[in-house]
Amino acid sequence: MDNKLMTRCALFTSDESFEPWLREFNRQFPQLNVAHWQHIENPEQVKYAMVWSPSKALFERFPNLTTVFNLGAGVDAILSNPAVPSHIDIYRIEDGGMSAQMNQYFSYFLLHFFRDMDLYQQQQPLKQWKVQPFRPASSFRVGILGMGQLGAKLASHLQSYGFDVAGWSRSKKQLPGVTSYAGANELEPFLSRTDALCCLLPLTPDTLGILNRKNMGQLPKGAVVLNAGRGEHLVADDLLALLDENHLRGAVLDVFKPEPLPADHGLWLHPKVMMTPHSSAQSEHVPCVERIGNTLQAIENNQAPSGLVDRSRGY
Repeated sequence: MDNKLMTRCALFTSDESFEPWLREFNRQFPQLNVAHWQHIENPEQVKYAMVWSPSKALFERFPNLTTVFNLGAGVDAILSNPAVPSHIDIYRIEDGGMSAQMNQYFSYFLLHFFRDMDLYQQQQPLKQWKVQPFRPASSFRVGILGMGQLGAKLASHLQSYGFDVAGWSRSKKQLPGVTSYAGANELEPFLSRTDALCCLLPLTPDTLGILNRKNMGQLPKGAVVLNAGRGEHLVADDLLALLDENHLRGAVLDVFKPEPLPADHGLWLHPKVMMTPHSSAQSEHVPCVERIGNTLQAIENNQAPSGLVDRSRGY
C-alpha cells in the first residue's frame, strides 16, 4: 500500500470488542497505524475512523475527521446520531462475510416451516403419528423485503431449494429467476403472493414499522414472518395479534426494539415465536478489515469505491 497511507486511524466500538478488530487491522494494514480512539495522542491528525455505534465524544475528540467506516452493514446508529457532522462521508460494509451466514440462517428456518417441522413439534407431545401432506418446493413462495447486497444473495441462494422467490425493494432489481416488485404501489401484490416473508431492509423513515398489522395482514393466511433487519421494522403487538388470530402460522425474530428484549415482553413465551439474540449474521473480522482497508486506499488514490452511504436514502 502507498506510503501516504501512514495516517493514524481511530477505532471505536461501543463495547470491549475492539481488540480483535485492532489486531486484524494491524495485521493486514500495519501502515494505517490504527489505534483505540482513547489512546491517540494527536487527535487533530486523524482523518479516518472505524466505528460501531459511535458516541458524541468520538466526534468531539477528532475535529478533522473526513470519513467513517462502519464495522457492519446497518448504518442507522450513525445516521440517527446528531453528533455526526454533515460533511463526513460514511461507508458501510456491503458484505464482510455476512451473506453466507444470512443464507444459512434463513435457509434453516424456511426449511423448518416448509417441511412442517413446527407441526411435527406440536404433534410429538400429543403422541400423534401423522405425516403432513407433500408439497413441491415450487409451491412455497418466499418474499424478501430488501434487495440490497444481502437480500440479493439470499434470493439467489434460495432458488437452489426450488422455492418460488420474489423480492421487494425501493427500485426494480434484475435477478435471474427472481420476480421483482418495487415501490409502495407494488407492496400489496408482493405481500399477497408471499408464504414466507423475510425482512432484510435497512432502517429508514420509510421502512420504520413496515411490519405492521396492515401489511402483515395482506400475507396469505398461514404465512410466516422472519425478521433479521431491525427491531424497529416490526410492530410487535400487531404480530402477536395476527399470531393469536391464526392469520400467521409463526414468526422468527432476530432483532428487537429494545435490545436485549425486556424479560416481561410477550414475545418470549409465545408458542409460535422463535427468537435469536441478534445473531443471524455477524461481521467477520478478516473480510471486513480487508474491505475497509481497500476502500480507504481507493479514497486516498482519489477513486470512488462502492459502499458510500446516501444520507437522503438512509443506506
